Amino acid sequence: MITTKTQNSKALMWTILLIAFIQMAHLAIMPGIDRIATDVFPERSLQEVQTVMSLPNIAALITGVAAAMFVRYGLMSKRAMVLAGLILVSLTGLFALALNTQFWHLYLMNACLGAGMGIYLPSIQSIMFDNFDEKNRRFLSGLQLAFNNGGGIVMSIAAGILIALIWYGGHLVTLLALPVLVMAFVTIPKDERMRPLAENGGARTKIPGGVYYYTLLIFVFMIMYNVAGMNISTHIVSGEIGSSATAGIATALMMAGGVVAGLSFSKVSQILRDNIFPFSFVLLFIGFSLMNIFPSSLAATLAAMAICGAALSLYMPRCIFNVSNLTDPTNSATATMLIICVAPGGGSFLSPIIMTNLTILLGGDSTRYRYQFAAFVCLALAALTLIKSSLDAKRTPSPC
Repeated sequence: MITTKTQNSKALMWTILLIAFIQMAHLAIMPGIDRIATDVFPERSLQEVQTVMSLPNIAALITGVAAAMFVRYGLMSKRAMVLAGLILVSLTGLFALALNTQFWHLYLMNACLGAGMGIYLPSIQSIMFDNFDEKNRRFLSGLQLAFNNGGGIVMSIAAGILIALIWYGGHLVTLLALPVLVMAFVTIPKDERMRPLAENGGARTKIPGGVYYYTLLIFVFMIMYNVAGMNISTHIVSGEIGSSATAGIATALMMAGGVVAGLSFSKVSQILRDNIFPFSFVLLFIGFSLMNIFPSSLAATLAAMAICGAALSLYMPRCIFNVSNLTDPTNSATATMLIICVAPGGGSFLSPIIMTNLTILLGGDSTRYRYQFAAFVCLALAALTLIKSSLDAKRTPSPC
């Protein structure tokens, strides 16, 4: 049973989970990349379209840093930040309805989506850290990823269908944030801006070094993980195994893999502990290799995407859980900003810039080559993280 330090435990839990449900909206827009690059704005290069579609990641990074600082120094409450972020995400869908004829409109929609995510993500994660005990944080960390991916399935399928009708259809799924905004307004308890400082005698606890380590782990992982979603629509179309709608289904299956992994995370985490990190990189290696070896097989492509999704939902909760054991109410917003916004946002934004440009330079436009190149990099990262986790286990037992 989930218990919290507040009397509003169940309502708080469901609000956190429903916010997690809409968190994958930035991935739901990915199936539209090929159509935007070939039909809507053919004068723009694939790299440029991929970059603007990854704009939510860098926008979330920037606003996440600002939001965490506002909370850390008592300028705004965590509740206010959550509500403000959800309002911006909702506005993304409204902008899509009104502004959808120019390339800069795509910049506007993606910037609004990312800014909203960056504002609410550190605070809602910090609220979870502050109100749940260690056992329930581990359980909720996995459950959050399951809801992330469950929502991603719904939004990806809907986005794939809508994109086939209108190119900005993927952005319309952000309108799902409207009912979640209402629930957050009603259920998240009001908090005093300076309450964490008062509870700590007016002092702000420094960010532990371990938080920076997990920030780096997530940053590197997201550079590799995003190769899957950024290239799937082009891979499917070039392999003549489907269309944008098919890419939406592939993205949905990536989320489905994440749901299964998220629901099993608590038990898997107890068994593998920090060996989850190399295991997750091996899963990416398998997924990317399948797409290279069987480029004309839709079944293999869909299975590969599910495997990649499972990797994320094992890797991220472990990082989040480990960080939750290093923080207190005075620094949790800043710590979560680093692992929820800075690391994934920076890694996801740089993924196409690094991986697409590098593989085009080395092997041309082939998505098969791009996936296999990423696979070998992931295999090397699996070896490095295995060595690190083995050394850590010898020094200090990892938390279960």
